[in-house]
Amino acid sequence: MKAFMDLHTHSLAAGHAYSTLLENIDAALAVGIRYLGMSEHGPTSPGGPHEFFFSNYKVIPREYDREELSGRVVPVTGGRLHLLCGVEANICDADGKLDLEERYLQKMDYALASIHPFAFTAGSRKENTLASVRAFQNPYVKILGHPDDGRFPLDYEELVREAKQAHVALEVNNSSLNPRSSRQGGRENIIELLKTCMKYEQPVIMGTDSHMCFAIGKFVETEQLMRELDFPTELVLNYAPENIHKLINITL
Repeated sequence: MKAFMDLHTHSLAAGHAYSTLLENIDAALAVGIRYLGMSEHGPTSPGGPHEFFFSNYKVIPREYDREELSGRVVPVTGGRLHLLCGVEANICDADGKLDLEERYLQKMDYALASIHPFAFTAGSRKENTLASVRAFQNPYVKILGHPDDGRFPLDYEELVREAKQAHVALEVNNSSLNPRSSRQGGRENIIELLKTCMKYEQPVIMGTDSHMCFAIGKFVETEQLMRELDFPTELVLNYAPENIHKLINITL
């Protein structure tokens, strides 16, 4: 199966990533990604962009391709790649509060919501789950990012049931399967998450969580794990371009 979208990526603007937006677009075109999401961390992230960064997406062209002669990446109407401008917002408390106000979120194509240790103090499994659920009940949040970190244990039965009701995608984060990831128990937790999603027929979305362009659109570890579990491909949103409309209400 071919993945057509990668909606969890970062550029130099994140403060701890190492490629430009144009380098990310170039890499995405090279591997056949049709929908690339720019999802920089919210402003509570160390070194992350200021709120004003998210209010200026209007200046960014949204469609790209390569020039036939030079091979350079250029913005062009009807290009092969559509850029989506979003945010990986930080979940800040047990009420699911995000670190960006609605006036910024409403200017974006989508938001991921994620728990990070610099913005959220871990609670009980019940409290962490409630914070995640309340975050994705925000109408601007379309994806719950990396719900696999053992430092913030979650009740996957409750999480998956609520995500299904809210029509939100749960992310299977390729970066969490990196043995050097700072997240704890990523593989074991993703296995439990995927098994629960199969039980409830809950869709997931693969995200590279790329912090350098070479990782864009490459889901090697994630796809290998899914094959081991016989996870249904029809529940993986990345594999059909039309699934973008199941997540994001935009005209493409």
